Amino acid sequence: MNISSVSSTSNSSYTSGNDSDLKQLLNRSKLLESQIEAETQSIDNAKTKQEKIELLQAQIVQIQTQIQAKKSTQTSNSVQETKTITSLSDNKINIKA
Repeated sequence: MNISSVSSTSNSSYTSGNDSDLKQLLNRSKLLESQIEAETQSIDNAKTKQEKIELLQAQIVQIQTQIQAKKSTQTSNSVQETKTITSLSDNKINIKA
C-alpha cells in the first residue's frame, strides 16, 4: 500500500497580526507628520525647529522601513501559502492494496 500526502500549515494568524502592526505603524507615521506640521507653526527658533523636524523625519523613515519589511513578509507568506495550496491540489493520495 502506497500513501502519499502533503501536509500544510496556515500563516493566517501571523498575517492578521501583521495587518494590525501595519495599521499601528501607519498611524504612528501620520502622528509624526502632524507633529512636523505643528513644529513648523511653533514659536521655536529656526535652529530648534530644524532639529526637531529632522528628528521627526528620521523617525518616519524608520517607520517606513518597518512598514516595507512587514509588507515584504506578508507578500512572502502569501506566495508560500499559494505554493502550498497549489502543491496540495497537484498531489493526490494514492492507495494501492
